[in-house]
Amino acid sequence: MKYDILSLGPARMDVFVKLPDVDVEEVCSIDRKRCVIELGFGEKIGVRGIEFAIGGNTGNNAVGLTRLGLKAAMVGSMGDSWTDERAIKELQKEGIDTQFIKIVPGKSGFGVVINYQEERTILSYYPVAADGFRVGDDVRSDWMYLTTAGEDFEGFYKEAVDWAVSHGTKIAFNPGSRQIKMGVEKLMFAYKNTQVLFVNREEAAKLLGLEVTDIKALLVGLQKLGPKVVVITDGPAGTYAYDGTKFWLMPIVEAPVVERTGAGDAFGSGFLGAYVQGKSLDECLKWGTVNSASVLGYIGPQAGLLTADKMQEWLEKSKHLDIKAF
Repeated sequence: MKYDILSLGPARMDVFVKLPDVDVEEVCSIDRKRCVIELGFGEKIGVRGIEFAIGGNTGNNAVGLTRLGLKAAMVGSMGDSWTDERAIKELQKEGIDTQFIKIVPGKSGFGVVINYQEERTILSYYPVAADGFRVGDDVRSDWMYLTTAGEDFEGFYKEAVDWAVSHGTKIAFNPGSRQIKMGVEKLMFAYKNTQVLFVNREEAAKLLGLEVTDIKALLVGLQKLGPKVVVITDGPAGTYAYDGTKFWLMPIVEAPVVERTGAGDAFGSGFLGAYVQGKSLDECLKWGTVNSASVLGYIGPQAGLLTADKMQEWLEKSKHLDIKAF
């Protein structure tokens, strides 16, 4: 069996809850770098609507790349509840091979995404431990996408990276919150074998213990860990990339914002969709940026993911974008 990419980790079903502007208090610091919403303890608050969609970095990546014409399979562990079963069926409808997902009886993944004024807070539940990398030696894949996994993920990561190295499979790494908290040293085996690393600016600073303000120091520091290409997303400021010789800054695409969940995953799948096809680094940044902009116009992380045809339409509309070397 041959794939373009193996996406590692679980998927889950999420419910998106839109809060009303009334009955919610917003509290921000003076510089608005930190904002919180207050819900009265014990109150019953009517919401403006709910919607269900598949969530999880792994599924978002696999769906994004499949829509761009790549052959993807998912590898990981999920539960057997109706929410997990529904998520798997939806992934299969997208053309994703789910045969390498281990089903664990009595478990159920779920997420609640609270939307308020175009921003979101995610309550995430992954009860299933990452229980072994079960892919046979007869499987081949050009790429592997390593991202959020369940509890006790270290063994799963190590088996996956060893498999990738022994099979000549390139690794794209988007560490989740557990991996960021663990730091660099315990996962150095993954960083040093990574081809493309995706993090946001705050995550980059945490990994390196540096100030967030010096973007070049963050890019160079992460590249020294082993990745050939480092990509740092920075919200409205755009996206930075470094390949060991040149620094790039890609501005955002102005687009209507309905909900922000999955914008980072959409960038990653758009970037990889171009990178796997041998596109230049500036072209990869364009693909990622327009894919992310499209997702912002929909509820959930997958509804706005672009097909190959739609990608070309967005690229044509965005050809005026000024990508800068700095």
